[in-house]
Amino acid sequence: MKKSNMVSLFDSIEKKSPESLFVIHNEEVAKMTVAEIFDSKRYTDFKAVSYVSSAKFFSDTVKNFKTVTFIIGIDNSENLNKFTDGVIKFFDSTNNLEFFNNLTEDAKTSLVENRMKIRYGKLGVMIHDKIYLLADESTKNYRVIIGSANFSTSAFDSENYNFENVRIDDSKKLYDIYLERFNYLLKQTEDYIPERCIRKYREEKVLLTVSPDTNFDLLFDKLQDRNFGIVITESQLDDLIRRKEIADAEKESAETTRQLITVTCKAKDADGKFRFKNSSEILAKKTKIREIMTLKKYRADKNSKLDVREVLLMDDSYKLYKKFDAQSDDMQIYSTRLDKDKIKSVLEKINAFTQSYYDFSSMPKEIFCSKIYEMILYAFTSPFIWKIRQNCATIYDEASVADIPMFCIVGGTSGSGKTTALKFVSILTGQTGSQIYDYSRQLDSAGNIRDLIKSNNVLPILADEIAQSFFRRAGNTVNKGEDMIKSLSNEVPQAGMGTLIGTTNANDFSSREQVIRRIYYLQVDNSLDTKDKKKSGKSKEYLRKIYDGLDDSLFRDFTARFAADIRDNKEIFTFEDFLCNARKIFLEYYAVCNIEVPRYFPRGLFNDYANKKVDIWRKLFISHKNCFRVKGDVIQINIDEIFRNSYNVKDQKEKLLNCLDETCFVENSDIGVSWFLRKKEFFKFIDYEQGTFESVTNFLQRFLPGNG
Repeated sequence: MKKSNMVSLFDSIEKKSPESLFVIHNEEVAKMTVAEIFDSKRYTDFKAVSYVSSAKFFSDTVKNFKTVTFIIGIDNSENLNKFTDGVIKFFDSTNNLEFFNNLTEDAKTSLVENRMKIRYGKLGVMIHDKIYLLADESTKNYRVIIGSANFSTSAFDSENYNFENVRIDDSKKLYDIYLERFNYLLKQTEDYIPERCIRKYREEKVLLTVSPDTNFDLLFDKLQDRNFGIVITESQLDDLIRRKEIADAEKESAETTRQLITVTCKAKDADGKFRFKNSSEILAKKTKIREIMTLKKYRADKNSKLDVREVLLMDDSYKLYKKFDAQSDDMQIYSTRLDKDKIKSVLEKINAFTQSYYDFSSMPKEIFCSKIYEMILYAFTSPFIWKIRQNCATIYDEASVADIPMFCIVGGTSGSGKTTALKFVSILTGQTGSQIYDYSRQLDSAGNIRDLIKSNNVLPILADEIAQSFFRRAGNTVNKGEDMIKSLSNEVPQAGMGTLIGTTNANDFSSREQVIRRIYYLQVDNSLDTKDKKKSGKSKEYLRKIYDGLDDSLFRDFTARFAADIRDNKEIFTFEDFLCNARKIFLEYYAVCNIEVPRYFPRGLFNDYANKKVDIWRKLFISHKNCFRVKGDVIQINIDEIFRNSYNVKDQKEKLLNCLDETCFVENSDIGVSWFLRKKEFFKFIDYEQGTFESVTNFLQRFLPGNG
């Protein structure tokens, strides 16, 4: 076949321009990598002023320089005259804390040892310069880099559509000129990473988490350091109020900052200026300030519920940190290796729990045990699902990220043990039963689940009895239902984010194909024997013994091993099995403990929803053969006849449509009298022999009324 010269619509998408970063090096056009531009082999000292978008890019790029002094500027030139941006950042240290927490261990150590300094503009100072200065005084090598590029992957990646330019001059004369400019800017700055944050890490190797108490402490530190010499004008306070109209997110920050100013500042003086109160007065207002900070995140939606999960954060080295003390905001290293005996103890409890879905079932099948085990494997992997999705987008393409599900849904009828499994998973992952959401009461409102998943807490969200509405359209909003699932699933994660593990009614569960492919669905058609009181009592005692002493120690070991595999660049997923690394680690546990692997241990992904669809249509075809009529290559289904004596016909037709493979349709009138399917594709879908179908149909049609 002759190759077409026609330009594909997708060429511009799949093949990114190699010249999006335009480089002039010593007055010559050049192509240089990030490592060549910021050459740490040739230069030892790094000074820069620029906007920084990622702690990871920052850490990776500066890690081999002996000294680093970096001034973080603003991103958007339109904000140059907006004093309000600086005020908001002054009162809220969230970005500063998260930046430090996401730095690699080496970068944190450099800050602690004062080999690295990170600064930003003082209150009211907006810096938009982009200057990079590299030097090695011993070899007299100097480099100046200027241009449009921020210090970010998107700016310096030549395979990106952010068109940028940089000019690079290896010139001592130019270096001295820009060094003078840099030193001038440096005098207008202050430390970006709070001293309290660095001190905690230096003394105890713990991280501060973002919370109202921490933000109060950091604000109090700033005000003490400033000696209360800063004043805020009335017009500047009015600017904060006007900023509320720009966007919902900015409105919230501006309103919070305005309230904080009214609490921390004295009444307006004769010059129309607000001055900060003294230390004792501010300390006396701690409760009020904390209340304002607490309400900030949740004021926009009065129905929102606080995140009931434990706080589990991940840094750029893929190490996990957790807040262990409810009275403290310190984040301590969570992941830790276990000894063989402890691993064996928890592994035996997992075996006993999953085995109970066979032992106490009224219709025992090992497949039920397998699916409960699969749910556990997903829960253990959940803190790293975002990284698997990120890697998937890099290895394949960004569209592939939707095939790594952020949602694990366990469908089952009442009494199938799905809620018990959710509780077991919660304990294994360091949560408690009280941290399982009741979907209809706590989560069924716009944006709740989206906000929880988008947070940097990587513990899974556990939700019981998710309503069918969650899987359907919800008024074209990306904050709820089908559009929320698709929107979140299509995003390529840039940092840690959550997942959802939930239960639902298997009989009601259905959705469109574009939603189903973004969900890992496990169907547990189990029926625990609750009628036999003696057996039921025995099962409760059995579970009580399993729960006794059960904790999250194996989860902590698992996360340590998984993180090590990422750092060692090992394969953590395949496109065919995104849980393959979890299976590998658990099989290693069995080998180390010399325990036989259960026969039902899941060796690959389940395809339950696809099987469910086939089963529904195969049963429908067998039970309503007279409603399926062959007309050449087309099958006409009298759908109204099938549902003649049914209730909620519209809903049932929609579920049936959702369960039909899209390749089968010739045309359909949605909920009309007849549907038309491609005969060959339909037979293949339900795995039915054509000859058998035709012989049965022809036989029936000979004796049906109206057929002679």
